[in-house]
Amino acid sequence: MMIERAGKWTAALLTLLAAFGFVLGACGGLADESVAPKQLSISMFDRGQVSSDEGTYRNNRWVQWIREKSGIYVTFVPVPRVGQDRLNVLLAAGEAPDLIWEYDRRYIGMLASQGVIQPVDGLLETYSTVYRNYLKEHPELMPYLSFNGQMYAVATRRPVTSVANHAIWIRQDWLDILGLQTPRTLDDLLHVAKAFRDRDPDGNGQADTLAFAGNEKADIISALFGTHRNEWFLEDGKVKYGPTTDRYMEAIRFEKQLHDEDLIDKEGKAGLQAWVDGKAGICLCQWSSPLLTDLMNNDADARPVPLEPAETRWGTYGLYQEEPPYIYVAFNKKMKDPETAVKYLDWMLEKGWSELVYGTEGEHMKTVNGIPQMISADKYRKEMLYAYEYAVLRQEKGWESALSAKAAPDPLSQRVARLQEEALQVALKHPYRRDFPYPPNFVEMNETITSIGQTFDTIKAKAVRLGPNYSPEWAMQEIRKEWRRAGGEQAEALIQVWYDNNKAGMMVMAERIGG
Repeated sequence: MMIERAGKWTAALLTLLAAFGFVLGACGGLADESVAPKQLSISMFDRGQVSSDEGTYRNNRWVQWIREKSGIYVTFVPVPRVGQDRLNVLLAAGEAPDLIWEYDRRYIGMLASQGVIQPVDGLLETYSTVYRNYLKEHPELMPYLSFNGQMYAVATRRPVTSVANHAIWIRQDWLDILGLQTPRTLDDLLHVAKAFRDRDPDGNGQADTLAFAGNEKADIISALFGTHRNEWFLEDGKVKYGPTTDRYMEAIRFEKQLHDEDLIDKEGKAGLQAWVDGKAGICLCQWSSPLLTDLMNNDADARPVPLEPAETRWGTYGLYQEEPPYIYVAFNKKMKDPETAVKYLDWMLEKGWSELVYGTEGEHMKTVNGIPQMISADKYRKEMLYAYEYAVLRQEKGWESALSAKAAPDPLSQRVARLQEEALQVALKHPYRRDFPYPPNFVEMNETITSIGQTFDTIKAKAVRLGPNYSPEWAMQEIRKEWRRAGGEQAEALIQVWYDNNKAGMMVMAERIGG
């Protein structure tokens, strides 16, 4: 198997290192040079952010730093950002890493139901100190980490800057050039979008401008209608799954209209490039996105500003927000040394995360009034942006009111930071609709939803992209048919009972999460 072959190679390397006196110091490393470092493997997402002169996701300055500071020889196993299929293959072949992480709680639940990951309650009780104490301080995380009464993952809490991470950016300079008002309703937004498409806002005399671009289209559009593909909602007191609601059908209708009328990019990255090149007027992305800096680097006259969510016939809903846990880290059932895994996570939470997130003092950042201020935006982007996700556990502060204090001191970085502070406030202005403060803890149900999600996405894509023969009504009919076929109605009944029995506790938990 892959990991066994890698283990033989690693063992040979460690023998060689030991022969040259490879000893780690008091920073958490080995005290006895005759003892080889412990070994551990962990997954991570390959986002293509490591430049060739930095190395690869498997081997770079930060991988070496982690090994040195933790005293553990950590091997990283990159998977695609949409990496569940690759992880499933590795698990089926018995070659998955010791630690597996995902943002998707439902995927962790599916792995738990398949018996390929193990409960961590006992491991934490036996081996952990740092994370065990952290969890006592954050009991609101437990409903997210537990399935059928057992804890199957560890996670830390997101700061508010990571919870409310989406934004709608609009070119204020284009609005001014065309004499348009800031859009407040969906009709207003469509009117502005058509003007951006048709009225030559960049003034070059060519029909080459795009209304909408961005890499968060699906979540942002769904949130406008108070729904989401992975969440449960209450409709007149009855539990309904997000993609089966009428509001989801209207979200499909709106996105389809954008496609049918050539108001939105249809090529993904090509649309992002249009925004960066100053050829798109509205970006559905994140408030912290580098796309903002890229645009203003290319067009000094661009004036992007954050736009509030548009009002629909159901009212005004907030932009999509993440659940409180950051990364769900699970333990492969076949791992040979769970003690080392727990010790590694304790080290990461206590000491390791900060430098991976903010960089090295004096090189990437300097501490000013207790806040880590970036020294150079370009240096950080090249040497630090890819390191962020190595810190799978962290105690990060958002400093949401001091983003400009964190940013590099150059004028562009400060300008972007002030805009981001404004965008974060806009993102928090309207509450995101989440009817359940934490999701139902049914492993089997998470597995069903994970498996059927791709089917729903395929149906939606057909309706959005393939013309009049695939209407939003057709899409909803197909989604509801597939939902019934998969046992969705029984699931709704089960979760209805769960909700009715847990309403009081959920209200208390909602207050804790909100705080």
